[in-house]
Amino acid sequence: MTLLEKRMDKVISLMGPTASGKTDLAIYLSEKFNLDIISVDSVMIYKCFNIGSAKPDKNTLLKFPHKMVDILEPNEKYSVARFYNDLIIQINTIHKLGKIPILVGGSMMYFKTFFSGGLSELNIVTKEVKKDVRDMFENQSSSYMYSYLKKIDLESAKKIHPNDSYRISRMLEIFFSNDEKPSTILKKCSKNVQYFNNLNLSIIPLSRSSIHENIEKRLDIMINGGLLEEVSKLLITHKSSEMPAMSTIGYRQVNEYLSGNITFSDMRNDILASTRQLAKRQITWLRHLDATTVYSFSDYDNIEKRISSFLEKKNNNNK
Repeated sequence: MTLLEKRMDKVISLMGPTASGKTDLAIYLSEKFNLDIISVDSVMIYKCFNIGSAKPDKNTLLKFPHKMVDILEPNEKYSVARFYNDLIIQINTIHKLGKIPILVGGSMMYFKTFFSGGLSELNIVTKEVKKDVRDMFENQSSSYMYSYLKKIDLESAKKIHPNDSYRISRMLEIFFSNDEKPSTILKKCSKNVQYFNNLNLSIIPLSRSSIHENIEKRLDIMINGGLLEEVSKLLITHKSSEMPAMSTIGYRQVNEYLSGNITFSDMRNDILASTRQLAKRQITWLRHLDATTVYSFSDYDNIEKRISSFLEKKNNNNK
């Protein structure tokens, strides 16, 4: 495949915050336009982590297969760099079959890695570095931490909102792990960018209250659907420290509850608060993402029209 042909291979990315209905929309679009779904989710990749990850049920996955789902055992470790390599393999395989992939999920770091060409130039961020950065935020104000990043790497700071603690933390983690400006390292990654013809769609709720309501409804469905039993079974098979996904939102709090460290009410409230914070970070990232078309989830008509136009547009080398 020539570089020009590679640039013309279409890829659709459907992004949005947690509990925004991305999976249902992706399934609907895949059926309407005959697209192949690739999951971009850091928890759905694990087997047995089903309810708490909002993974589609078995019947749905049989009817609408999702690549990059159930590819790891619960105790396997996974990296962003490995995800990027696996993702590129899946995309190229789908293209060779003459089809078009739709990437769907809320793992923004995975999407960012795809758009920037991988993180192969980065050293692994250790738990110690993450703790050091977390301690810095606990002991200093957000404005101080943003000013600190500006002194280290003004170019990166200019692209981040002063209140976006997640992205500030990530840049500091990269700096302390590599002893080099994050902007310099990320530029090196650009040489690995795969030149696809991308359509990036962001689904953002119309109001904060609507996403909060969806988050609470989904949590109650998860709990009533057996989330606690799912975690209990996982803990019987593996130690919590052996399972990377056990530290994620929902699973972490249920583990604490089952261990007797917190009450049921505290567990539920902590899950809700953490999920709301996650949604806020995801929305902030999406609003700062270049080359994306933003819709509300209910705007199916315009989403369909945009995808239809994208798919019907002929490649330049075929005109």
